[in-house]
Parts: sequence; structure tokens; C-alpha cells
Amino acid sequence: MEGMRDDSEDLVEKRIIQPKGMAEAVGPFSRAVRVGDLLYIAGTTALSHVSGDYYQRALPATIEEQTRQTFENIRTCVEAVGGTMADIFKVVIMLKDPAHYKRMNTVRAEFFPKDPPISTCFQASLMRNDVLIEVEAVAALR
Repeated sequence: MEGMRDDSEDLVEKRIIQPKGMAEAVGPFSRAVRVGDLLYIAGTTALSHVSGDYYQRALPATIEEQTRQTFENIRTCVEAVGGTMADIFKVVIMLKDPAHYKRMNTVRAEFFPKDPPISTCFQASLMRNDVLIEVEAVAALR
């Protein structure tokens, strides 16, 4: 029809990303989803790369170890689509204990040495008592 716009050309494809080296999600969600040039990475912990029963998976004990492994898992997700940690422009951090904030930030700085992403951090009751941190991220891919 004349004057009608065909929006099908404007649709952006949504692709589910299951990075090699990451375990399947624990529940009905995807590890990461790419929509156009944006990559959305689901809440990630130091357990996200370990397969098997979620409640039986071995977890590092300290906030530093958990933070480092969590950001390594996020790196695995972003690199699976050809991106880098520098492409991440937003993170949402959930901490079990606000007293860990400073120690978590020391490790986080290793992953974002220049032009760090915007960030939100809040205290949260996480899915296991021994999980100290969970992070979700968004990257703009080049």
C-alpha cells in the first residue's frame, strides 16, 4: 500500500550466544544475547563456567578470587563474538556484602584499566550463600 512503511527492513536480528567454555545457564535464560552491535551478558558469577549441579559446584572462597573469575567469565562471553573487555560500556554488580566493595573494585580495575564502563552496584541476596558477587554486562561491538 502506498504510504505504508515496511518495518521488516528495520528489524535487528537477536542471536543467542552460548560461549565455548561456559556452562549452560541454570534456568530458562541465555548466557548472552546479541542484538545488532550490542551484546547483553546475563548475570555471571564465578560458577558460570562450571558444569554440573549448581549447588555442588566448587566456588573460590574470597571476594578477590570470585571477582576475578566472574570477570574472566564475562571476558569469555564478549570474546566469543569477537569483542574485548574494552567494548563493555555498562556493568551491574550485585554484592552480597557491601564491605567487599573496595576489594572487589581493586580486582575490577585490572579488567578495565582505561575508560571503565558505567556501573551500578548494590547489595543483594544471591542464589547461593557462598556466592559473593554477580555481574551483568553490556558491550557495544565494533
